[in-house]
Amino acid sequence: MKVLPETFRPFTERWNDLTRGAHTILPCRSDLSPLRFGEFLPHICVTERIGPMDLPIRYAGSAFERAAGYPLTGRNYYDLLPEAFKKSVAVFHDYIVNTPCGAFVRDIISTDTGSRYLHETIHLPLADDAGQVRYVMAYGLGRKDIEDRGIRPLEDQSDSHIKDLFYLDLGAGAPTDYIENFIFHKNGSGKIPVKLTLQHSEKWTS
Repeated sequence: MKVLPETFRPFTERWNDLTRGAHTILPCRSDLSPLRFGEFLPHICVTERIGPMDLPIRYAGSAFERAAGYPLTGRNYYDLLPEAFKKSVAVFHDYIVNTPCGAFVRDIISTDTGSRYLHETIHLPLADDAGQVRYVMAYGLGRKDIEDRGIRPLEDQSDSHIKDLFYLDLGAGAPTDYIENFIFHKNGSGKIPVKLTLQHSEKWTS
């Protein structure tokens, strides 16, 4: 099953080309320089995991903030979520940081102006210069109308808005739980991609 759109290929190729030094399978946050990642920076959001549900946004590109409808940099990501959704998101971040692994998410977003569109993101962990996995980077591409200045309401964020979610093996394994077409599958039950390995994404990019 092919789940990663062709539009993500340039980003994944650049990610795979980054040097692995301080960490065996992950690049460092300091590798995300304008020289190496300049063309992708507007679509990138970088958060730092300080503790449980403490995930300040260290950088949010202009396209990421436009999708949200308001400034993001400096805010705790969990303060932007409804209480009922925080536990699910915390499990998601635990998987990404502790495994470490990546994830691809398709999210249906509705704004307070009445528009509705698909937002696709790939989430990847990053190490600090000492090799500790501390950051989560999201690269997102959405279909929000350029004229839409609407904000995503707090209540619009929930498990029911996740259309697809697949974890990506970066070399240390990955959870087999996934969501396909709004249906949650536990431990690989039902139809599951054989092994979603980012390093071989060209074999399964749609």
